[in-house]
Amino acid sequence: MKPISRELQRAASEIARTHPELRPDRMLARRPSRGEPDCDVVITAEFHGAQVTHIREVDARVVGALAERGVCAHIEWVRADWLPRAGRNRVDAAAAARKWRALLRAREATGIEDGSFAALGEKQKDAFRYFGSWAKIRTPVELTYPRNITIGNWVSLGRYGKLVLLPDEAFARMPQYLRQHYPEIAPTVDPAIYVEPRNPDLYIGDGTSLGDRYFIICTKSVHIGRHVMTASNLFISDCHHVFEGTEAPPILVPPTSGKPVRIEDHVWIGINCCILEGVTIGKHAVVAANSVVREDVPPYSLVAGCPARVKKVFGPPGLTGGDRHAAPHH
Repeated sequence: MKPISRELQRAASEIARTHPELRPDRMLARRPSRGEPDCDVVITAEFHGAQVTHIREVDARVVGALAERGVCAHIEWVRADWLPRAGRNRVDAAAAARKWRALLRAREATGIEDGSFAALGEKQKDAFRYFGSWAKIRTPVELTYPRNITIGNWVSLGRYGKLVLLPDEAFARMPQYLRQHYPEIAPTVDPAIYVEPRNPDLYIGDGTSLGDRYFIICTKSVHIGRHVMTASNLFISDCHHVFEGTEAPPILVPPTSGKPVRIEDHVWIGINCCILEGVTIGKHAVVAANSVVREDVPPYSLVAGCPARVKKVFGPPGLTGGDRHAAPHH
């Protein structure tokens, strides 16, 4: 890590003192290395805020404040206590450089498969875009492209889970397999479908808990809010397999480009539920066991069935009597 001037270091430290999510003694400012953003300074900073949802807001404020001082900055956020310590509780720059290089190598991984009966370790957490403080993913677990996954603080994911992220590079070998197994069909398939730009974004908010045997597929965007609670056997997908208009087997054709799935704060989802593409589940809603959710769910409502329908409206707080409990007519 290339050191920066004392002036830049002083400016970064002064800005940090005005933002409680940052600690001047738990950050490291340096010159950018090859392959990093073209700016004056790169700051590796521990996030000490209570809500990971605030990272983007804090990032914009700090970068903006430094820009007002004529400093172009890029911030790499890491969880609390990630930076190695030296004497007097200072950051050990040499050890931090080694750890950062290891983190970059970890983020090159296209997947993690851990069959142990424990939880993901610290080195595995570095493969994620961001992995919050006091969060844990129990193993066994299987996931792909962890660099596209953000895990909030205090998140807890159960055992036997599967997180399948599908960027465009995930389909790079499919044309080869199709030509090998179905040479007569391969010429009829448009090769453009294998290189369609995809940049999936899976976000699991602070305090959320998923039960055992969850299965999430994301090729566009799946956002799970704060303090969401789910029982076991949860399925979420923002896309579906293509089976019409082609003779190629669905397993050798990329899924649709996806429609975002959004689960707002405080939602409770019962056992054996499916949440399908394009759905938004409103704040504080409840999805009853064995439901298949194909349409948006209003906030403060209970849905059930296959397909799920609104059975009860119980809020928001402040409604009274029949307004709180009446189900809408269909």
